[in-house]
Amino acid sequence: MKLLTLNTHAWLEDNQAEKMDVIAETIVEKEYDIIALQEVNQLMSSPAISQALKQDNYGVVLLNKINPRVRQKYSLFWSNSHIGYDKYDEGIALLTKLPVYEVDAFYCSQHQRVDSILSRKILGLTVEYQGRLVDCYSCHINLPNCEGEDQLDNIRAIVERNQSQNLKILMGDFNTDAISDPVAYQNIKCLGLLDTFDIAEQKDSGITVEKAIDGWNGHSEEKRLDYIFLNQPKQVLSSQVIFNGKNKPVVSDHFGLDVELIL
Repeated sequence: MKLLTLNTHAWLEDNQAEKMDVIAETIVEKEYDIIALQEVNQLMSSPAISQALKQDNYGVVLLNKINPRVRQKYSLFWSNSHIGYDKYDEGIALLTKLPVYEVDAFYCSQHQRVDSILSRKILGLTVEYQGRLVDCYSCHINLPNCEGEDQLDNIRAIVERNQSQNLKILMGDFNTDAISDPVAYQNIKCLGLLDTFDIAEQKDSGITVEKAIDGWNGHSEEKRLDYIFLNQPKQVLSSQVIFNGKNKPVVSDHFGLDVELIL
């Protein structure tokens, strides 16, 4: 199973069109089974194309670049989390070419209003892969020291969302740096989660942010903020950072994470 997670920083990047083309080309090349995206924005003022989606939804535009070039078409699932930068519906998304049996969008945070940046929506899909059902989640989590929220409770809400025996895959921006805050990182794993980076047979540095960014002002050191966690042990063939200027051009203020595992 091929997985990709990326915080896209949608519509906030210089040369945004060229960067989106890089992402689309990479997805066509790599043929990921599941793609988790965070900060998937649309202007609140844009024309609607469905009850939830606007014409300029980053996921919609990306999908329209991918599907004409692939044999097995991808489906887009998106949910709004909160207002971003005073003008965007900031949401999360999953793209998959696998059969989907259930879609589950829910707040993992105590804050659950679109006018609060502390409101954190999670998007879950139950998909079928090689005859097995798998629960996949695109996650954008609050900081560990976020006032009014308990990060571990937020993540626990995802882990305990359903009582199925399915493999759960939590993918995304967890806003916890395994390098500078090993205690917070270890606390996440103590919820019963395995970091695919830890158990990968092939891996690189795992660094997904190398400068100060929104939410990490004054923290210019290299950071590992983006993860793919499992709730069951599996063989992880590789964990590679992508879109970092070495493995594909930089496309966002976060790098992506490309993981391949065997179920």
